[in-house]
Amino acid sequence: MYNLQSNSADFYIRRTQELLSSGYPVDIVTIDYSTDNANIICWHKHDEIEFQYILEGQISIYCDEDTICASKGDIVFINQGIRHFSSSACSQRCLTRSIIANPTFIFGFGQSNMHRKFIYPVIHCSTLKSLLITPTGNHYTSCYSNMQEIFQLNQDKPSGYELLTKAHLLQLWKLLYDNLPASDTAPPHIFTQDEQRVKSAVSYMHQHFREPITLEDIANSILVSKSECCRCFKRVMNATPFEYLLKYRILETARQMHQKTNASISEIAGSAGFNNTSYYNKIFKKLMGCTPTQYRQSVQ
Repeated sequence: MYNLQSNSADFYIRRTQELLSSGYPVDIVTIDYSTDNANIICWHKHDEIEFQYILEGQISIYCDEDTICASKGDIVFINQGIRHFSSSACSQRCLTRSIIANPTFIFGFGQSNMHRKFIYPVIHCSTLKSLLITPTGNHYTSCYSNMQEIFQLNQDKPSGYELLTKAHLLQLWKLLYDNLPASDTAPPHIFTQDEQRVKSAVSYMHQHFREPITLEDIANSILVSKSECCRCFKRVMNATPFEYLLKYRILETARQMHQKTNASISEIAGSAGFNNTSYYNKIFKKLMGCTPTQYRQSVQ
């Protein structure tokens, strides 16, 4: 069940980071709106797409300026990064179950041709912020079937359930792609010089994050000045190179904790390029919302 005490922006940021660091960025979330009379889930957004199935009752979902009224049996899709909140009538029980999935799980990180052709058009489609799929709709049977398979797989967790989940998510993604206006399935985004530079710099950081990388090292890897390197990252990532590097290093240490390693916290920190454990603890808590020790205890 959903933890209503975590109904905050920090929770969704932390959940995204935890899902990515786990190597399986998929979550099944069941919300009972009658619990503790909490009939409202406040405004929030997340980096994952969401397929929500209404198990009981009726719900109103507000996505930016759009309002969706859904009832038992309906399916609601909410796109990546769309601000939304939900409310149900206090007089009746409302129960929903959602598939939360990061698009990177389907096609991987980076800017592959598959990503440009199929991911980018869907998550950047201005007319596909949300989608209501009713039992009388054209794609309902396929969507419902794939969602139920994903629910069951992630409950039973048979061998290879992650691969099977990915296969069903691909089917769901195909339904989204088929719902795009013709103009949005046009030739994919052509990357600018800034984007190409950032892509190369990110690749360099992924290869050398364990080493004491400097801004000069990153800039040299893409043959630009340090100031131009920072400008490229700001324009493309809305972050500095070191902000990106710190986040990547922290996620790497979280990933190691998921693998139940016997290494100490300081050893894990050192393996990701942190030479000062106190500084590592401070950055980890800032990004993940808890100390490394607390996080390790929560995943073991």
